[in-house]
Amino acid sequence: MKIKCVIFDLGDVIVDLDFSRFFNEVITPSPLNKPHSSIYLEFFRQSDIYHQGKISDEEFFKQSSELLELEEKLTQKQFFEAFNSIISNLKYDVVDIVKKIRQNNHVKIMSMSNINASHWKYLKKQNWDIWQLIDEFILSHEIQMTKPDPEIFKYAIRKARCKPREIVFIDDGLNNIRAALELGFNCIRFTNSENLIVELKKLGIKLGI
Repeated sequence: MKIKCVIFDLGDVIVDLDFSRFFNEVITPSPLNKPHSSIYLEFFRQSDIYHQGKISDEEFFKQSSELLELEEKLTQKQFFEAFNSIISNLKYDVVDIVKKIRQNNHVKIMSMSNINASHWKYLKKQNWDIWQLIDEFILSHEIQMTKPDPEIFKYAIRKARCKPREIVFIDDGLNNIRAALELGFNCIRFTNSENLIVELKKLGIKLGI
């Protein structure tokens, strides 16, 4: 078996996520906020629709403000500043692995992410040296599909232009890994960079280390 494509998730794999500022500035001030409140589930269900690109920035802000009863407490600009602060920094150890894959293998490197338009715009503004390392991005808000929908994995197979058994898919989400396994992908559930190196080597990926 020869690997022809490696697909990375973005959030919590290549990019660190930190929800603290968003919860402090958006969720905590809500008069509905309380332990075990269903408000969290409803907000993130709504976020998934936003990740699929099915509502605009303005609609997402309006619906979020109504759901959290935050009307007139936050402007749209303030809301999105807090929302985008979820994106913390690069996982530089993982970026280094991506670089080593690029340097030592003839494979296509892709990224497939459940990501909304606001987060993607924010990411692209960061002066990070990851964009030139990745050949193609599959972004949920652009194709209106999110993981673990099997259709997004079938879409990735078409973009990779190879068979599922020739693809390595790396993600921290268990449901995403399960969906990819069912279609025949080689999968690595990301926990840390050390384990990622071990698992990549098992699949014949050269890292020069």
